[in-house]
Amino acid sequence: MLTKQTYKLTALAIAGSLVLAACGGGGGGGSNSAAPASSASSPPATTSGAVAVQTSVPAPTYGTGTMQASAFSTLNAYRLSMGVGEVAQDPILDTSAMAHALYLDSNLANGNLTALSHDEVSTFANYYSATPLSRAQLAGAPATEWIGEDIAAGYPQTSAAAYGSNCVNIYLDTVYHLQSVTSNQQTIGIGFQQNSGSYPNYSCVLDFGETAGVSGAPQANSFNASGGQQMPTTTIAHSPLVNEPNVALAMMKEDVNVAPDIAAPGRPIMVLVNAANAGDVLTVSSFTLTAANGAVVAARIIVPSAALTGSSAGVTADVNNALFQGVAFLLPLAPLTANTTYTATFSGARDGTPISATWSFTTAAS
Repeated sequence: MLTKQTYKLTALAIAGSLVLAACGGGGGGGSNSAAPASSASSPPATTSGAVAVQTSVPAPTYGTGTMQASAFSTLNAYRLSMGVGEVAQDPILDTSAMAHALYLDSNLANGNLTALSHDEVSTFANYYSATPLSRAQLAGAPATEWIGEDIAAGYPQTSAAAYGSNCVNIYLDTVYHLQSVTSNQQTIGIGFQQNSGSYPNYSCVLDFGETAGVSGAPQANSFNASGGQQMPTTTIAHSPLVNEPNVALAMMKEDVNVAPDIAAPGRPIMVLVNAANAGDVLTVSSFTLTAANGAVVAARIIVPSAALTGSSAGVTADVNNALFQGVAFLLPLAPLTANTTYTATFSGARDGTPISATWSFTTAAS
């Protein structure tokens, strides 16, 4: 039996205020938004088995034109293009996600909360249950299912569909949440709550489920890295996508900062490979971003600490120890230039086997 990584997702909120960012992105239309709560890793667990990536899932039951329908289609289109597989709607997780969205919205509005949190306080308004796992189980999820949650809050949008796409695009313009929403989960529930206040105008909750190839007791907010749906070991996934348009210029701020010494980082570039088993590692020989005029973008290469050995000089370990195995990030030291085509070039090795990828994308107008 193989040992593998279990990743625990926890909110590490900043006291006193939500973490704000100046610009939405990834095609989100330049909306101001609060960043999602972030993630951390935990020790390995033991399990085996998984399923192949899901190239299709049943049509969701969300109403046409709703926020949930928009978020579902936006995320799945991105995941499918990226090669990590679609997630299927789970009405049970819709219930738990909706409950937490209502809790967040109510308590941000009344002042009980000053930051996003995955945990609920029983004496606060619209309390449902304490953790993502307990909320999912209260809604009817089986005791063996692993549950992971991502949450965000943001400013007004022009339509329900715009709220949905904006919610997803917030996550895509981060580091820790980008890796989370494009991981090996199988199912999703989407919660959304909009209020009439100026900020935060909405709360957006994504609850993910995983049942295939998992074992052991699920944690409060976590996923099992060797279960769920797994890419082939020869696949190299990345974000932004090949020829992706309207890519954000800057990184959304997360409540755990991947680079506190960089005042205004550019949109993170992620490479992802299968790392289902403990000891799987993605090392980096070279990772660059070049503008159409040939200028190389000043950037920092960030990897899990286990990937330092075997990587080239200048590669740095994640200061928060929150990156998943099998990922590497290139973080520009300043926002990217609008309306510009960039080429990303990666070379490295997965468990010692050389891999490489080169692709281009184009940034948004602002």
